[in-house]
Amino acid sequence: MFDANEMKQIGGRISACRQNKNMTQEELAYRLGITPQALSKWERGVGLPDVSMVIDLCGLLGVSADYLLGMEARGAGFQKDGRVAGFLEEIRKNLMDSLELQLLFGTGMVPLFVDNKFVDKIFALRGTLAREGLILPIVRIRDYERLGEQEFMITVQNNVLHAETLERLDENTVDEMIRKLGECVRKHYDEVLTPDLIKTYTDNLRMKYPALMDGVVPEKISYNLLAETARLVLRRGDSLVYLPRMIEIMDCALRKNPDAAAEELAERIGQVLEREDNIDVILGKRTERQP
Repeated sequence: MFDANEMKQIGGRISACRQNKNMTQEELAYRLGITPQALSKWERGVGLPDVSMVIDLCGLLGVSADYLLGMEARGAGFQKDGRVAGFLEEIRKNLMDSLELQLLFGTGMVPLFVDNKFVDKIFALRGTLAREGLILPIVRIRDYERLGEQEFMITVQNNVLHAETLERLDENTVDEMIRKLGECVRKHYDEVLTPDLIKTYTDNLRMKYPALMDGVVPEKISYNLLAETARLVLRRGDSLVYLPRMIEIMDCALRKNPDAAAEELAERIGQVLEREDNIDVILGKRTERQP
C-alpha cells in the first residue's frame, strides 16, 4: 500500500507534528495508549498505525488524515492506487460514523424532510443551546433503511441516545424529532463532546481570555485530553460554564505531574471547585445550568 520511502515520509510528518505540539514521544504514546517503542517505529517509517489509531493520532496532532498520509502531495495520482484510496476511505468512514451526531429516520418519513425546512429548525435549536452554554455539533440527518417506516433514532459515537416509533406522522412530527434531539444533547453532552467541539470552545475563550489560553491549549493541554477530562467533569454533575477555571486547574496540575491522566485531572477539578470561597453561588449556578 505504501512503499518504504512513503512510510519514512509519513513517519517524518508524525515526528514533525509531534514536535510542533511540544510533545515528547513518551507523552504522545501515553495519550494514544501505546508504547513509546511503537510510536518510535512509526516515526522511523518501520510501521504504520491502524485505521482507528490514525484517527486518534490526527486528533492529537491537529492535522488531517490526508496530510498525515501524504494524500495532498500525491494529488490525483493516489486515486489510481485502490489500496491507498480504500485505506483513506475507511478512515473517513470510521471518523464520520464514530463522531457524528446523527438523526436517522425510516423511509416513510422522507417526505417530511424534502422541503429542507428542518434546516431552520436545527438553526433555531443551535441558538437555544448556545444561550444555555452548549455548542451543537454538526448534525447528520438522513434516512436509514434498517429502521421502520415511522421510526427514528438519535445516535452519537455509535451509541443510540434515543429510539422511537411514532404512531402517526403529521405537520408536527419534525418539530417533535428536533425537540427530542435537543433533549438528547442536553442529557448526553458528555457523549456529544468531541475534541473538535472543545477546540471551538477554546477558540471562543481565546478571544475573551488570551492570557489564560495562549501557550496552554493545545500546547500543554491537548484537545483530546481536555475533551476527555471535560466529559468526566460533566458526568460528575458540573457544567462547561466553568471551562476557563477547569483549564487553570489542569494547567497547574500538569505542571506538577505532566503525566496526569484525565481521571486524575477531573478529580482535581472537583476538589478545587468544592473549595472555592463562593461555593454556594457556584453550586447554585451548576444546578441552573446543568447541560
